[in-house]
Amino acid sequence: MRRGPALVLVLLALAAGLAGCGRGERDTGAATAPEAKEADAEILNEILSRQLGVVAAYPQAMSTLDVRTLALLRKFRAQEGEHADAIVKALRGLNQEAEAEPEAIEAGLLRTRTDRLRFAYEMESATINAELSAIGRLESPGARTLLAATVGNQAQHLTILRRLLGARPVKTVSEAFETGEAPTP
Repeated sequence: MRRGPALVLVLLALAAGLAGCGRGERDTGAATAPEAKEADAEILNEILSRQLGVVAAYPQAMSTLDVRTLALLRKFRAQEGEHADAIVKALRGLNQEAEAEPEAIEAGLLRTRTDRLRFAYEMESATINAELSAIGRLESPGARTLLAATVGNQAQHLTILRRLLGARPVKTVSEAFETGEAPTP
């Protein structure tokens, strides 16, 4: 019976110690939250720069195309603009500023329809690759989800571009894990 009160005191002391440890961890987490937001903002601004560059570069691929292909590329460009807008909104959600300048994306000499479509394909692939790399470095679940959604949309662009480049239907389907590293068909 004498051990009962002593055991209760030991357990209470242990519980108080564990509770104190928990508060310390939460305090540390709260202290680093602004740092995590700033780091996420830097990553999102890199991706925003890429997205703005893609929007600015798409017209290089859009000259002298048939009406249906031009309509598709216009839609792709508009969606890239929507991605950029969503990234700006995500930055605001983190109470951070959008501080991105469009990335310079040079097409080089685009003589043929195939050259233009390959340029669009390579641009979309590089964007997928950049976004997948960014997802792993982000802390914010919302930002990770956003970039995952844009990657999914861009993988759809690749599927259509593969078909326009003459790939057989089975070759147009994205890989199970599209990385943006597949060669142009």
